Amino acid sequence: MKRPSHAFIALAVGVLILAIQVAVGVDAFFALPDWPTRGQFGDVFGAANALFSGLAFTGLIYTVFLQREELALQRKELELTRQELQRTAQAQEQSEVALRSQAEAASLSARMGSAGALLEHYRSELKQIRSVVIPGNDPRRAVIRDLESRERALLQILDGMYEQLTFQGGRNE
Repeated sequence: MKRPSHAFIALAVGVLILAIQVAVGVDAFFALPDWPTRGQFGDVFGAANALFSGLAFTGLIYTVFLQREELALQRKELELTRQELQRTAQAQEQSEVALRSQAEAASLSARMGSAGALLEHYRSELKQIRSVVIPGNDPRRAVIRDLESRERALLQILDGMYEQLTFQGGRNE
């Protein structure tokens, strides 16, 4: 079963109080003979009026204290949320650094693989050409020199990549 809301309860209590006041006013109007007597009857409730005014003011002060405590709790929760967001941001930054390092290593590994495959191709070509006896003025000697030059260049590139990979590996540990 659904519970009634606070607003509905407050409205019902307000309507009930208004109905009681109207009923007492109508009853006093018809029960008392003249206006001075009715005025004296109303003055009897002056003490009750002061009592309820004091209670209302006390309720207002209590409400202010409750709001103050609630605001303090909200400030504390906001501070905890801020700290959690800072930890999350730091974790994301560390993750970004790690991912960037992995991407660089993968790129370097792919380049090394490509260079290694190209080096093997040059070596097989050289092996095939060297297996044949070539006279001194044959144009294939220029091809051999070119392939040997490319082989040396690739070896230098691979050495540089290996040093870079070794340096990154030492830095990440």
